[in-house]
Amino acid sequence: MNNSVQKELDQLVEVIDKKIDDRIDAIEVQAKRSTLSYDRKQSFMDIISKGITENKNSKDFVIKAGELFVSEVTGTPVAPQVVPDFKNTPFQNDLRLFLNQSVTSSNSVTVNRATYNANNAANTAEGGAYPTSTNTLTAVNVAMKKFTHKFQLSEEFLADVSGASQFITNQITGGLITKLNADIITDIMANDTDFAAGNFANAIEQANELDVLMVLINQLRLSNYNPTAIFLNPDDYTKIQVLKSSSNEYLNANRNELFGTNSLNGVTIAVSPAVNSGVTHVMDTQRYGAFYNREQISVQVGYDGSDFSEGQRTAICTQRGALVPFDTAATVSATFSNAKAALETA
Repeated sequence: MNNSVQKELDQLVEVIDKKIDDRIDAIEVQAKRSTLSYDRKQSFMDIISKGITENKNSKDFVIKAGELFVSEVTGTPVAPQVVPDFKNTPFQNDLRLFLNQSVTSSNSVTVNRATYNANNAANTAEGGAYPTSTNTLTAVNVAMKKFTHKFQLSEEFLADVSGASQFITNQITGGLITKLNADIITDIMANDTDFAAGNFANAIEQANELDVLMVLINQLRLSNYNPTAIFLNPDDYTKIQVLKSSSNEYLNANRNELFGTNSLNGVTIAVSPAVNSGVTHVMDTQRYGAFYNREQISVQVGYDGSDFSEGQRTAICTQRGALVPFDTAATVSATFSNAKAALETA
């Protein structure tokens, strides 16, 4: 065999080998596409390492295209977008905003409550004896309460997480206000006057929650108070909105008494989950009393116990104060079910 024939045979073998290699590559690519992620998952670094190993003796660095399908790469080759700040659930509004507030530097507040036992003022004849009226004074002392709680935080969380300090402040303050609201409602219920139907007892056909509120407002006004706030649970507020007659018409027809102005007969409505469902309180806030703040709500972060050696810090939230009722007759409360029964025609 001469050199010319040998050269032609070598060229033929080279062409055949190339076609075989191309076909094998095409089959491998198709196989990878069909299996996707079932049994062929490799890390991105594994794929690069494999390419380097297979081409270590080659002057040209080659990685087969079939090895770079994203479906076979684990981890996060494309970094996700991070939404800034924390998306935490909201807390209750501070009920103190609806009350008079004052400050004290003492551990307690004493109020003198006056009760008119008898008002005997009368038209008196010249030279006649003056009638005697009586008044009773009762000194009531209210101790300041202290509300507290704490969170434990890692140093890494505070240093590495954007907005961590503001998030902790919001969370720890919101939790304390929720408990403070519950305590305010408990104090109101312990220092109020019960619902009295008066002239409307057994006088209202199909009595409903809206009727109860109107009679409560009237009860305060009859006693010379000026009601300024109605406290309702969200369930009761919504129920009043959707009250309908037997003909399926809204009883609160014009919808602007409770919507828009958020008031009833000129009295502001305060809606809060802190108020017990099925119960309402109507108050003359100017006469009822005040919330005395011994210390406003504060948040501090520092070391507590073994925090330093454990890479932690402790956030604390504190508040000192108490609701001091001056005149318990300035708030009237009702359980809707009982009050409706008292108003319903016999």
